[in-house]
Amino acid sequence: MMSVFAFFQRLRVEVSSDQSYLEVDYNPSTPDALYDICDTSGRIIKTGKVEGRRLRVAINDLISSCYVLLILDGKDVRSKRFNVER
Repeated sequence: MMSVFAFFQRLRVEVSSDQSYLEVDYNPSTPDALYDICDTSGRIIKTGKVEGRRLRVAINDLISSCYVLLILDGKDVRSKRFNVER
C-alpha cells in the first residue's frame, strides 16, 4: 500500500539553460527506480537508473519537441512533461 507521503513526493524537472541536460530532483523510494524519456507518441527515447536524489540526463541529442519523463519507482509511476527548444 502506498503511503500518503509517497504519493505527494515531488518530482522537479528542469531543462538546463543551454538545453543540454535534463535535471531531475526526485528521492526514489526503492533501489530499482528507473527513468524513461518518451516522445508524445509514447516511444521510449532514453532510459536509465535513478541513483540518488539528483539526476542529470544528457538531452543534447533530442530535437525540438515536447517529451515526457517517467519515473518508475516500485509500484509508483511519476510523470512530468518538458520541452526542448533549439
